[in-house]
Amino acid sequence: MERLTLRESGIFAQLSLRPPAQSVNKHFLLKPMTAAPHLPANELTTSTRARGCVCVACSCSRVVLNAWPNLSILCIVYKIYRSDRWPALVPASRTMDSASGRKLLGFRQIAQEKLQHVFYSIPSEKDLIIEPALIKPLEHVCGASWLRKKGIDKIFKFDSKNPPPKRKQFVYLITSSLLTFKSVLDQISGYQSQTSSMMEPDIRNKQYHVLVLPSVLASFEHLLEEEGLHGIVELYNFQWDFLLLDESLLSLELPNVFADVFVRKDTTPLGSIAQSIRIFNLVMGKPHLVFSLGENAEKILHMVQRMEAAKRPNVVGKDNAAGKVDQPEKEPEYSAMLILDRDRDYPACLLTPVVYCGLLLEIQPLNSGSLAVDGECNKIKNGKLAFLQEQGAAAASKQQETTSLRMSGAQDMIYLEHRYRHFSEVISLLSAQAKALGLEGKAYTREMKLHEMKEYVTLKLPKVAAAKKELFKHLRLCETIVEEIGANFEKHQMIEESILTNTNRKQIMNYILELLSSDAHRYNTLRLICLYHVTIGLTGEDMTRLMTGYLNAFGYRHLSLFHSLFQARLFPDTTNLSKTKILSQISIPTLKTPFQIEANKLKQLPTDANDTATTATTPTTDRDGGLTGGVQSTGGGSVAAGGKTCPSYVFNGNYIPLVTQLTNLIFAASSFDNLNTRLGHLERLKVSGRLLTASGQPGDHTQCAPRSIKELSASSHKVALNQLLPFKEKTMFIFIVGGITYAEIAACHLLERTIGAKIVLSSDRIIAGHDLIESVVNC
Repeated sequence: MERLTLRESGIFAQLSLRPPAQSVNKHFLLKPMTAAPHLPANELTTSTRARGCVCVACSCSRVVLNAWPNLSILCIVYKIYRSDRWPALVPASRTMDSASGRKLLGFRQIAQEKLQHVFYSIPSEKDLIIEPALIKPLEHVCGASWLRKKGIDKIFKFDSKNPPPKRKQFVYLITSSLLTFKSVLDQISGYQSQTSSMMEPDIRNKQYHVLVLPSVLASFEHLLEEEGLHGIVELYNFQWDFLLLDESLLSLELPNVFADVFVRKDTTPLGSIAQSIRIFNLVMGKPHLVFSLGENAEKILHMVQRMEAAKRPNVVGKDNAAGKVDQPEKEPEYSAMLILDRDRDYPACLLTPVVYCGLLLEIQPLNSGSLAVDGECNKIKNGKLAFLQEQGAAAASKQQETTSLRMSGAQDMIYLEHRYRHFSEVISLLSAQAKALGLEGKAYTREMKLHEMKEYVTLKLPKVAAAKKELFKHLRLCETIVEEIGANFEKHQMIEESILTNTNRKQIMNYILELLSSDAHRYNTLRLICLYHVTIGLTGEDMTRLMTGYLNAFGYRHLSLFHSLFQARLFPDTTNLSKTKILSQISIPTLKTPFQIEANKLKQLPTDANDTATTATTPTTDRDGGLTGGVQSTGGGSVAAGGKTCPSYVFNGNYIPLVTQLTNLIFAASSFDNLNTRLGHLERLKVSGRLLTASGQPGDHTQCAPRSIKELSASSHKVALNQLLPFKEKTMFIFIVGGITYAEIAACHLLERTIGAKIVLSSDRIIAGHDLIESVVNC
């Protein structure tokens, strides 16, 4: 029997995990390769002798994980990558029936192995203390029973004021917030002061372990030393990568990425995002073409390339007598990848959506796909002035309990049916369902026979009761939407359309000033101001009036937030106010703003002035491949019933999200020259991928740096790119840095069905315009 060791250049070395400190034997216990065919031959060397044991990914996980847990993830990553050989690796879901869908479910197993790796490195039983914001995301990784099997005795919610009783070892799971970490260290210092001062702490058996999501910052190490706890507390990096929230919808659930990256200009979170995208490439295969639009998206691609160059896996090679021969790489699951910065398309986040799932996020907070259903509090009430909140609270007659709604088609069939519908359709359909359930509940009659009564009570009645309970949640949410948004919704939509088309500026300013004086909202009013600046541009005089109105409503302590908005390019520079005021007196009439010029090039404004002469009732594609219309609009820009034929329906026919239009243009390109004609004017749109190697040869694995489409059109890669396009399979993975909205998700879902594509969307968080502005205000 031979001992088989994992080489550091293998695929598992990509996951940046190390064996536990307590492990003495650092070799895997495996059967010969004939008994473990799922492992690539080049990952193992027969250097020394070994004891026989099967692989952890096959059967006995606990034995081998105690020796070296890394192999478990190696096998899982490779088996997910080669899932055509292992179709039963992940249980099939009713919403994820394809091979790529099953691979998406495999990210949960990788996250479990990472967490298990940490737990097994901590001997004996331990208690887990979780930051409240991480409870919901952790539910997508594992459950309480799984944690108990890994040595977790009790689970506590972290509370800096009420620490749990000290019983045994503590494992903290927190985000990378310095204030939260300071609270944890204060709590640990309190536990240490309770112990006898005569006893020195045993550094070899540390009692406190802190898992930081997504990574441990350098300031944590300095603070740990300042608090005198160095050597007592052990720090761990932990990242669960992509969480599957819904069909073809992934999220990293990383907090404050937009505020850190776009406001504070702190690029630390980009490293964690790049690491997750690299894991995605390992599991799914690297796409042929990778598009990036935005400064931060380009930085992420550079990080991914450096990581892959430093630790390049070779999962397809085989050892033979003549040496190692590389076989052709497996075809990737997704032909293209698109990484987009949030600041490249602010209107898609700042506009008010009309789809059901988008409006749900406008009124209630979302945490990892779980929406709070609270009849007393919502985003609209909480953002208004104090006296308006008290008035609303006094009007509430009875208190309702707070529940949650899982925004997942696999968990809620009502949500699955209505999530991407126009809200006007949802109300009537839910009313019809309520009437049908009412008739079903009244099906009981005295004339029933005994066995019919028994069947009704045991089978039908519980299902009807459960369906009524779920339907009641949706009816409560619809009622809240109508009460909080419905009264002013039509006028608000007309103002947003005027902002997009650069018409009726005086009416827009009067509407915003009226809101600030009579019905000011801390975030939504500011959201409309930011939309005005992004699309039209604020003059110095208008900027002064709006700032004064906002500060008079909410207090001059918010003066600094306008600088934060300027950092995120959502507001003009307030430091040059006097200079701007002088320039604003010179009136230069412009027919098109820079935003409109750019949006018209990409055909994102179906309701623009140049399209008002004709209205279409079916989706049309111009000769450049862009979606130009397809929404029958009335005077107020409303979509006709059943007019869900163009992605712009998510904003009442006013705007097509940039991510949707870019995806459509890429898939519709008949050649690379055709793609250059459509998107060559976007200088920040860079292209890379497995097809673009440094030498241009198929066997070369050295990736060239991302380059613009115009640069590639004049390079030696043009021939290969023309052969690749159009894509044989229209499959794309999309990641938006800074948060994705449900309006963009719904628009891409419609495009997916229209052109027969497969699109997987992901981001660091799912947000609404309210959440974007709130993160800037609280920055």
